[in-house]
Parts: sequence; C-alpha cells; structure tokens
Amino acid sequence: MTGNSIAQPLSGISKDIRVGFAGILMYMLAPLGMTLIPLLVGAAAKDLGFSDSQVGFLASADLIGLSVASVSAVFWIHRISWRTVGLVSVVIIIVGNAISSMATSFEMLCVARFITELGSGGIFSLALVTLGATRNPDRFFAIGIGMTIALAVGIFLWMPAIIDASGIGIVFLVHGVVALVVLPFVLWLNTGQAKEDKKPTSSQAGSYRPLFICFIGFSCFTIAEGGVWSYVERIGDAAGFSSQYVGQVLAMTQVVSFVAAMLASALSTRFGRSLPIVFGVIVFIIGLYLLLQPDTSIYMVAACMTQFAWIFVLPYLLLMCVELDPSGHYFVLVTAFKMGGFSAGPAILAIFLGGSGYALVSWIGVAFLLLCLIFIIPLSLKLDRRGPTS
Repeated sequence: MTGNSIAQPLSGISKDIRVGFAGILMYMLAPLGMTLIPLLVGAAAKDLGFSDSQVGFLASADLIGLSVASVSAVFWIHRISWRTVGLVSVVIIIVGNAISSMATSFEMLCVARFITELGSGGIFSLALVTLGATRNPDRFFAIGIGMTIALAVGIFLWMPAIIDASGIGIVFLVHGVVALVVLPFVLWLNTGQAKEDKKPTSSQAGSYRPLFICFIGFSCFTIAEGGVWSYVERIGDAAGFSSQYVGQVLAMTQVVSFVAAMLASALSTRFGRSLPIVFGVIVFIIGLYLLLQPDTSIYMVAACMTQFAWIFVLPYLLLMCVELDPSGHYFVLVTAFKMGGFSAGPAILAIFLGGSGYALVSWIGVAFLLLCLIFIIPLSLKLDRRGPTS
C-alpha cells in the first residue's frame, strides 16, 4: 500500500487536513512504547525474573532512546525531508520490536528497547512540529493526547490477560503492528522542510533563556510522572492486586486522562496558565499520597488522580514552550527535555529503591513537582500578564 493508493479514495480531503491527520497518527504512535511501560515492566518481572531495580533501568533504557533521537531533531528538522525521517523512524520501531521479541537477557532487551525508541523520538519530533504549527496548538495537542488515550484504554483493558496467557512478546507485537498501520500515512507528510533553517543571532540569544528555564521545569514534572508511571503496576502487584485489576485501573486512568485532555482543550487559557498548572500539581501530590494506601478503591482513585494531573497540565506546558520560542527553532527540543525527564524518573527510583519500599516513589515525585513549580510559575505568571492566546 502506498501513499497514493491511500490518497485516491480520500482525494477530496485537503492537503492540510491530510498532513494534520498524519500528525495525529504519529502523535498516537510516538508515545506508545512509553504507554506500554507498566505492562512491559510487569511482564519483565514475572516472565523474565527481573528485579525492581532492573525493571526501572529497563524503563529508562526504553525512554532514553526517545530522548536521544529528540535531541538530534534540532539539527535535521528543517534540513531533511520529513517524509524520509518519518519512514525511517517507523521502520526502526518495527525492527526494534522484532529484536525485542528475540531478546534473552536483561542487557539485550535494554539495547533493543533503546533502538526501538530511537524511532519513536523521530516520530515524536515530527508530530510536535506538525501540530505546533496550527493556529491553536494547545487545543490540537489536547486532541492528539485524547486520541492517544483512546488507544491506550483498549490496550489496558485487553492486554493484561493476554500477557498472562502469551507472555511478554505480545507487548512488542502490539507496538510493531501499530507502527505498521501508521507507516503508509507517513507518506502524507510534506516532502520538504517546514521552513528555511535560520540560526538565531547573538542578539536574540537572551530571549531563549526563559524557554530553556521552561524546559528544565518541564523535565522536573516529567521526572515525577515517569517514576510513578513506571512503577504503578509494581505498586499494585506489591499490594496484592491481580494483574487484571491493575489493567482495569490503568484503563480507567486513560479514560480520566481523556477527560483531562478535553477539559484542558475547552478551558484553553481562559483562566491563564498558572492557575491550571498549580491546580494540576496539587491534584498530582494528593494522588501520590493516596497511591500507596493498601486499598483497591483508593489505589484506583490515586492512579486516576496522577494521570489526570499529568494530562491536564501537559498542554499548558507545551503551549508555554511554543510561546517562549521566538523563532520556532528550538521548540522541537521539548521532546528531549520531556522524555529526558520521563526516562530519568524510573532510573532515579531504581538507584534508591533497594529495600526501602515504594514510599520513595511518592517522596521523589513530590520533590520534583515542587521544583517544577519553582521554575515554571514565574514564567507562566509573566505570560498570563500578556493575556490569552489568540
């Protein structure tokens, strides 16, 4: 199947809509490996006998690949055909999952997941610049997040039981099949670059300082989320909950996250940026406290609260990065900082967990959420004084 064969029955759809649709599909595919991490971690612990520290480092290896590829995007995003990058990236995801399915050791699986997420990093960067070029990027990001969540709900409802029956390999199969479905739609991307690559002048350098401060705050937020998301299945397992129940909880978190994404889209900047961000962080902190309570209902509520906060705040952080980038040259680095923080979260926990139990998940999460506010709120208050976005 080619891009032309897809386009023929849809020839009445404008080019802009086709490109936007391709961007949404890439936005759904790019974080799928990250979405699957709780199931991957649980399956690796049960099927392969990995320790709590090993599954933490496995999660980080998976996410570091995405971060590395995202950093490189600043050099190629305006120089190499997006279509070419997209095709190569999706093929890497497919091949990486094939290698993962054949891995027989901790080291080999870590390398395979790193390779897989190199492809996801390229796709994520393309998706961000495609959706970020729209007139209302916060709303389009929210729609992309919502579509991603819809996919995740189905995965979490069905896959835990399938993993119990078939083993860890089904995780890699699902990831690879979704990539294969997205592959032909990548041909709908522009063949050229978004715009001429213009380096910022030395007189503009100071204007990027707020952007990079925002990136640091963003990464602090994702460190907290990365740690929680990577260990949420392990926390449920340690409390004695069945894998099917944990899967249902994870599916419910995605439903709640969809509501959060739509709420963020509806509110946009009506109440500014600072108030929604602070609200989300408070909800997150309460969820972290409740997450470690040994009760099934409280566990579900707590997991939903952390995911609601994550998805509700995310569009506002992405919007701030767009607004603080005068030329659009460095916005593509948002994925590197976002995923760099997300990958650091489980690694930090893996280093310190040992025999201290999962209470450390909450303490480290709270610390980085407070750091996020220290970096982000002064910037958001300044943007709020400018008024709402158009």
